[in-house]
Amino acid sequence: MSLAGIKNLGVGLGLRRENVDDLLARLPAELDCLEIAPENYMKTGGKLYSQYRELAERYPVAIHGLSLSVGSLHPLSRKFLKELKVFLKEARALWMSDHLCYSSVLGAQFHDLLPLPLSREAVRHVVPRIRQVQDYLEMPFAIENVSYYASAGKDEMAEWEFLREVAERADCSLLLDVNNIYVNAVNHGFDPYEYLRDLPYERVLHIHVAGHIQYQDFLLDTHGAPVIDPVWDLLRYVAKRARPKAVIIERDHNLPKLEESLAEVATAKRIFAEARAPRPALRASERGLRAAGGGR
Repeated sequence: MSLAGIKNLGVGLGLRRENVDDLLARLPAELDCLEIAPENYMKTGGKLYSQYRELAERYPVAIHGLSLSVGSLHPLSRKFLKELKVFLKEARALWMSDHLCYSSVLGAQFHDLLPLPLSREAVRHVVPRIRQVQDYLEMPFAIENVSYYASAGKDEMAEWEFLREVAERADCSLLLDVNNIYVNAVNHGFDPYEYLRDLPYERVLHIHVAGHIQYQDFLLDTHGAPVIDPVWDLLRYVAKRARPKAVIIERDHNLPKLEESLAEVATAKRIFAEARAPRPALRASERGLRAAGGGR
């Protein structure tokens, strides 16, 4: 699997009802792309769809789903996959993504993203389903790490080991959510950098950056608050190792003024620009010093 031929969409925002009017009014040049949930637009019409199409003429669009439920015990919905494939072609999508979780039982959607057991049985279950989705859609498919508040069973491996094994065995891409890593690290007591050190960065296709809140003695992944410094620091670590094709600032509610969202876009752009900037060449005197064993 290679991501080399996929166009880089840049850094952008998730399109929401609350920001669509401002985006249409301003069409900010500092915004590279948008991200949409296909479930909001498939087989629809009306004002919201027209607004999305107008923006899609100005900005490339990344597609991120909410309801494939690749981890469910029940069969994938052929009807939904068929409708999704039609929409992806209409949207000229370059890839599709969804969550490594389950969100339905017997076709009934929970409107929540529930974690899978971190077990080898879960790996064996979800891998062929991801392959089925990717093969049917005929485009790269990325799975996103989710936040969760309790284990779904007896864990046999760390979360990052589970994510890596699923991605490698399914030969799919990753949508890496650095906020979800931070939230889970705090809530479950692991080092987020241990998580990041073990990832297959050649598979990172798409990145999410978001905010959360403190609720009693744990973090709640609301996607409704500003991004905090420790999450930006995780993004800096990732930026030095990954070459994603889209970086999206997610805000699902409590949307701020557009200027605040664009400021977070600018921060993400700056982080990646700094990570990719060439290191200054050593002066001749410094090279000589290092060759002599000094300057450590």
